[in-house]
Amino acid sequence: MATVMNSLIRQTFQKSASIISHLFSKHLLLTNATFSMAMGVAGDLVQQHYEILRNEQDVWKPIRTTHMGAAGLTTGVLSHYWYILVDAFIPGSGVRCVIKKVLYDQILFSPVNLTVYFGTVALLEGSSKQLQSELLEKGSKIYVAEWLIWPPAQFINFYLLPLKYRVFFDNFISFGFDIYSPYVKYVQNERESKCIQ
Repeated sequence: MATVMNSLIRQTFQKSASIISHLFSKHLLLTNATFSMAMGVAGDLVQQHYEILRNEQDVWKPIRTTHMGAAGLTTGVLSHYWYILVDAFIPGSGVRCVIKKVLYDQILFSPVNLTVYFGTVALLEGSSKQLQSELLEKGSKIYVAEWLIWPPAQFINFYLLPLKYRVFFDNFISFGFDIYSPYVKYVQNERESKCIQ
């Protein structure tokens, strides 16, 4: 019985390793995009569930979750290519290289990523005329919050992880932002306007 169990466990681990190998090599773009989309959906589901519990909304809004998933998809694809680009321009994983990568990531890429995030949602909602004001108002709130989280997280990401795992790691760290971003996008202004009335 023990040999059969050990054989099953060994086969399961081998099959899992084979699947993971394919996902993080041959199909890396698809893996990164899909996982980023899934995290965008999950973050919005958590945020909407919280809003329902607080009686701030009555029912789940699937179209909003779809928009957050699409925003996750576009930023996932963008992040995939960003990590390739930054490694090409700043090769190496020494401390000096990693600090440069972290600064480029936070100063250059983060605003671009936020623009793509809000731009995707604006395009889907047909509110592209409000994109600039939304970026200034809401994007700046998220960008300021990012300065607390991303520099240390990205130091770990660039210093310890191979390129193929960076978007995956990025998504685990950004799950908090996947919850916070819909809050900033949809809820915060509603709460503030209720307080003013």
